[in-house]
Amino acid sequence: MDVLSDTLRVVRLSGAVFLRAKLAAPWAVESATPDELAEYLRLPSDCIAVFHIVTRGRCWLSLADLPPILLTSGDAMLIPQNAPHVLGSDRSTPPVPFRSVLPPLPAGGMVEIEGPGLGETAQFVCGYLHCDQRFNPLIGALPDLIVVRPGGDGHADHHHEAGASRGRARASSAVVQTQPGDWLETTLRHTVEEAYGERPGISDMLARLSEILFVEVVRRYMQQLPMTQQGWLAGVSDPIVGQALRLLHARPEHAWTVEDLAHAVVVSRSTLAQRFTTLIGETPMRYLAVWRIQLAKYLLKQTNLNLVEVSERVGYESVAAFNRAFKRHVGQPPATWRIATDAPQLAAVSNG
Repeated sequence: MDVLSDTLRVVRLSGAVFLRAKLAAPWAVESATPDELAEYLRLPSDCIAVFHIVTRGRCWLSLADLPPILLTSGDAMLIPQNAPHVLGSDRSTPPVPFRSVLPPLPAGGMVEIEGPGLGETAQFVCGYLHCDQRFNPLIGALPDLIVVRPGGDGHADHHHEAGASRGRARASSAVVQTQPGDWLETTLRHTVEEAYGERPGISDMLARLSEILFVEVVRRYMQQLPMTQQGWLAGVSDPIVGQALRLLHARPEHAWTVEDLAHAVVVSRSTLAQRFTTLIGETPMRYLAVWRIQLAKYLLKQTNLNLVEVSERVGYESVAAFNRAFKRHVGQPPATWRIATDAPQLAAVSNG
């Protein structure tokens, strides 16, 4: 079981490029809140990550408690939790709100804005990644900012704070570098070319490229995690916790106990429990309970399985027990939740 792939399947990652911007200094734009962005993009506000690619010129990025970062042409930035941030030509220009500079988003189209300034011009391509599950251990394990920069250009800031675990007190960032002609650099270039092109199928192509870029950036970030890092991604890479996660994801319906899981991983119960809780931030059984509910939501939304079949697939001995657990986590019984989540889709189909 590939835990990363399984998580991406269940949380249903989807992406898009929605904005081309050409701004002449002086300028500064403040990001939208998660709710504002969700309303603008006409998406559920469960989990939206944003990314910006600098295609020309340079700009400053200011985000939470991080020092301001200078970004130049070829750089890209991924903000997994859409933390409040400001992009600007300098650090002194007062920012204007996101919504004040963007026209309404056309259906299936792309917005283009051009600033009125007379100074140095910067150009961007901006997009988003959306997950339809609020509980997403992957997104929660990522730092507040990942900067993707061409390698060997002399301006990369390798600032990386090990603050991606739960309960972190301040923002964290990481740098992922590309190399000339490598897969990530090529995909970034193709994304920009598609964003400025007018070929048929551009929306679908940009959606797929956005999703591929996200997964590749996450994989590169995982490869450079320090041994002392905590969080879900560190757990996936850990020889003990990673094996336990693979077993839980491969057989969520199994009546696991910590003892059974430790025996399968060939470590003591105390070793597994301590290491799992240290890296993931919760006990193995708590993680399994929440993951079962996320898997149940996926099955309720994406399949025609009845409640008995869903409850069996996610490890509940009875529908009554499944109902109680689902309501405890989600706030309403699974049948009610299924109807409520189907209603907007049915309305969209009928209105279309």
